[in-house]
Amino acid sequence: MDQSVSFISFPAGVLDTPGRIRLSGSKSQSNRLLLLQAAMDGAFSIDNLSDSDDTRAMRRVLEDPSSVLDVGHAGTAMRFGTAYLASCPGREVVLTGSGRMKERPIAPLVDALRSLGAGIDYLEREGCPPLRIRGRELPGGECRIDSTVSSQFITALMLMAPFWQQGLHLHLEGQSVSRPYIELTASVLRSVGLDCRVGEQDVIVPPAKGCAVDRVLVESDWSSASYFYALSAVACRGFELSSFLPESPQGDSRLSRIFREVFGVESVFSPGGILRLVPREGYSAPEYCQLDMGDTPDVAQSVAVVMAALKIKGCLTGLGTLRVKETDRIAALQTELAKFGVGCSATRDSLTIETFSPRSREICLETYQDHRMAMAFVPLALEGGFSVRCPQVVTKSYPRFWEDMASVGLLCREVR
Repeated sequence: MDQSVSFISFPAGVLDTPGRIRLSGSKSQSNRLLLLQAAMDGAFSIDNLSDSDDTRAMRRVLEDPSSVLDVGHAGTAMRFGTAYLASCPGREVVLTGSGRMKERPIAPLVDALRSLGAGIDYLEREGCPPLRIRGRELPGGECRIDSTVSSQFITALMLMAPFWQQGLHLHLEGQSVSRPYIELTASVLRSVGLDCRVGEQDVIVPPAKGCAVDRVLVESDWSSASYFYALSAVACRGFELSSFLPESPQGDSRLSRIFREVFGVESVFSPGGILRLVPREGYSAPEYCQLDMGDTPDVAQSVAVVMAALKIKGCLTGLGTLRVKETDRIAALQTELAKFGVGCSATRDSLTIETFSPRSREICLETYQDHRMAMAFVPLALEGGFSVRCPQVVTKSYPRFWEDMASVGLLCREVR
C-alpha cells in the first residue's frame, strides 16, 4: 500500500529547534571504495560508509554469490557491477533491476567492455539491462567510450582498470557529462595508492602496484547537504552539518558556491569537519538567474525548488542526464512545480522557470520512484502543507531524511 507523509506548515521564524545534523557518508565515495575493496581482497577498511539503499545494493553485487542479482533502482550498482562481474574469471551471473532500470541505457559501457574481451549479452531490450555476464580475466589495454551519456560508465572502467594486466587507456568520445564525478573517481583511486591520469579526452590507469592504506574515511554526502542548504535559503536559518571538507573531492560540493552567490547562504568550516550554513544578512533574491548545472546534476532539483520558493525566474542548463535518471527529472519537475503555481518550459537539457501563480489548495507530490523528487520539494512546505506519495523512496540515498527533517522542526506525520 502506498504511504504518504503530510507536512505541517511553519512560518520561517518558528523553525527554531537546533539545526545540528550528522550526515551519512557519501554514496558516491562509498560505492567506489567498496568496489576497490572487493577487487583488492579487503586490503583496507572503510569508515563512515553510506547507509543508503544504493550502497547496500552495491554490497550485494560484490558479495552475493547468487546466479541472479537484482539491483532494483540502483544505477551505480548496475554500472559498477557490470564491470566488476565481467572481470571475475569463472563467474556467470544475470544482472537485472527494476522496470525503470531496464529502460536505462548501458550500451556504451557494454560496448567498451566487449572491446576488451568481456562476455556480456543483453537478455531483453538491446542496449539495456538485464545482462548475462560471463566473467573473464580481461587484459585491459586501449578502448573508446561514448562519454556523453553517463560518467558512471567511465568510472566503472576506471575502477576495474588497475586489476587488468595492461591497465587502461580510455579515449573519451564527445563532451563528457558530469565530469566532476570522473575527477572524484580519480581521487578515490589515488586515496588507496592507485595511479590515474585524467586528460581532456582520455584517461590512463596503469596496473595496480598494491594498496597504500589500511583504512579510509568517507566524507559525508554533499548531495544530502543540499537539502539543508535549500532550507537555509528559504527559511533564512542556519544549520550545522558534519563531517565535511573545505576542499572536497565530491563534485556536488560546488553547490556551496551556487548557494553563496545566488541564494545568500555562506559555508563556514570549523575544526573537526563541522560545516555551518549561515544566511547572509541583508540578502535580496535576484529577479532572474541562469545556472549551468552540468557539473552538479544531482542538486538541480533542489536549486529549481529554491528558485520557485524565492520567486526567482531563470534557466537551468546542462540537465541532459536528468532525462535518464530514476525518472525523467525535467518532466517531473515541470509537472510537480505546476501544482505549486510555478510555470516552467523545458528543452532536452534545460528547465526555465517563467511564471508564478497561486498554488493548488490540496497538493499531493508524486515522487516517481525518485528519491530526489521527494526530498527536493520539502522547502515548499514552509509556504503551506502538502503530502508526499511513497516517501520511503528516500532510503535510496538518505534513509534518515524524514527523521532529520523532524529534528530541525519541520514536522510531518505518516498517513497510511
